[in-house]
Amino acid sequence: MKIAMFTDAFRKDIGGGSKVVIDLVSGLVERGHDVLVVTGQSVDDSANGFKVLRLPSISYPFYDKAEMILPSLELIKVLKDYNPHLIHYHEPFTAGMIALIVSKYLNKKVIGTIHIDPLHLSQYAFKVDNGNVAKMLVGFVSRQSDIIVFVSRYQKETYYPYLRKNGFYPVIYPGIPDYFFSKKNTVFGESIITVSRLAPEKNLEFAFKVISLVQKKVDVNYHVVGDGPKRQELEGYAKALGLKVKFWGNVEREKLPEFYRNSSVFFLPSKTETFGLVFAEAMACGLPVVALNAGSAPEVIGDGGIICEEKVDEVAEAVTVLLKDRFLWMEKSNKARERAEDFRRDKFIEEHLKIYEKVLSN
Repeated sequence: MKIAMFTDAFRKDIGGGSKVVIDLVSGLVERGHDVLVVTGQSVDDSANGFKVLRLPSISYPFYDKAEMILPSLELIKVLKDYNPHLIHYHEPFTAGMIALIVSKYLNKKVIGTIHIDPLHLSQYAFKVDNGNVAKMLVGFVSRQSDIIVFVSRYQKETYYPYLRKNGFYPVIYPGIPDYFFSKKNTVFGESIITVSRLAPEKNLEFAFKVISLVQKKVDVNYHVVGDGPKRQELEGYAKALGLKVKFWGNVEREKLPEFYRNSSVFFLPSKTETFGLVFAEAMACGLPVVALNAGSAPEVIGDGGIICEEKVDEVAEAVTVLLKDRFLWMEKSNKARERAEDFRRDKFIEEHLKIYEKVLSN
């Protein structure tokens, strides 16, 4: 099968959505399918070994490191010669719009995957719209696409009132690479880890308040893995709180399992995760998760952790009990591994292939 995959970003450093695209492309190619990635100018070694068409692109002014691809006459020529069976775009922004235009011109089936939460666009561009711009945009592309894929039931329900009626909107959970699944045990009672982009939507000031309270009750280390526009501000805030924390910056994804397995509890209080790839990664390593009752977290985590309301005392108590109660910790660790089995990359790839076959058979 030949698939033209459109994405504004094909880089490891841009967030979970981009990692999902990279995993999908690599999985399809491993199964013998022919994939052409259509993206912007800024790519990293993720592109090695793949067919990649780099279109002209500009930096997105509201989100660091992001870019938007631009139309190109070369694209039409390349796509005509490539002659894909279908086109698959990710996100409803410039890559999605260009994919839709090209699909109409070439008379090709088109599938879209939505990764973003409506409030992300509000946080970075439309400060007072309460997510309505993103919802209307997704509604528009749903009427132009053969299938729209969502990455969680939570996300689908969020957008559903805006979608084309009687459309087909499957939920396909992102898959995580096999190297996150291991028999090696995590450690009990020693450290807490947060893996996240250091950005406003991740709610990390709240996380630091929680861990500051936990460290008054338990002698525990705290590790923050990731980078982003708020790093300097967060480092200052941690110092003001007297927080004992080590900032590791960006870590290669392949090295994350070692960080997870040397930790005791994974904690991320983000309220706008449409899936939360790091939840799945941590659970695959046997790490119990503490998260808020918001976004996709309850759906993804299940019994593999503790879900709390956004109250500092309540969340701090959840983290503390997992650090002190070995029986509960072991129970949640085992449940986390069980839940993570639903997020195997092989399952993720196979579900996409079924969707591709479905759209091509209609």
